[in-house]
Amino acid sequence: MDRARILLIAIVIDLIAIGVVASAIYQENSKKTSEEVSIDGTPIEGVLKLYTTPTGPIKSINGTLIGNVTAYGRVLHFDGNGYVDLSNAIGEISDMKVGAISLVFRYEETDQNVLPILYFGDREGKSLFIIEIGHNGENNRRLYVTWIPEGDKPALCFDSGFNLKPGRWYHLVVVVSEDGNTAYLNGREMTWRHYNFGNESMRLFCVDIPGKELFTLGYGKTADSVTPEFLYFHGDIADLRIYPWPLSAEEVSSLLEEIRSRN
Repeated sequence: MDRARILLIAIVIDLIAIGVVASAIYQENSKKTSEEVSIDGTPIEGVLKLYTTPTGPIKSINGTLIGNVTAYGRVLHFDGNGYVDLSNAIGEISDMKVGAISLVFRYEETDQNVLPILYFGDREGKSLFIIEIGHNGENNRRLYVTWIPEGDKPALCFDSGFNLKPGRWYHLVVVVSEDGNTAYLNGREMTWRHYNFGNESMRLFCVDIPGKELFTLGYGKTADSVTPEFLYFHGDIADLRIYPWPLSAEEVSSLLEEIRSRN
């Protein structure tokens, strides 16, 4: 895809980010209501919504605040000194061969090369799945989705093809089916995504990560050549959902409409 078209897509995504997500329920984050919670070790109810079947019950899974994280209602604010531990959910998702991960986020600019949004893997960072902002390269603020099953070498990695902007809300859905992988950013399928490793026909999901020890929001790492150590996120994350089936384009659209209608 040519550069001009990617830039046009980036503009459209930004407009959707402003017009859709920022006007939804996440306004409560800026209000900083009396519901805020920021005590280390505090359980936070309903951080993860785990779906069972399209018509079945939804499991609400709690997370634990580690370090300095503040919960404003449904929004988790990360200042670079803490994360939310969801490792109690590993048993629920570890055998998923296909499925989808949905979340809403916005990042704050820092001098870190990588801002980890979601991490699932081992405690050494050698076997992992990660969603992150940034990578190698100056001023790189692309969105990356990476699978490293083992050996600190990515098997599958794609990026957004353009930099996301700080302070803007984005809705991401990563989808894995038997036919391969894709993703949606603010309701648009990322057909323009750029593969650094692997290709769109590869099927990798939770079951393919041998090191199932740590599941976090706001804390993680990728390959040692990019992040030798674990890093923390700066910004806000909300509305994490995991589905044990690959969402269709229509389901992603309906999910975004649900987010838009909450206010």
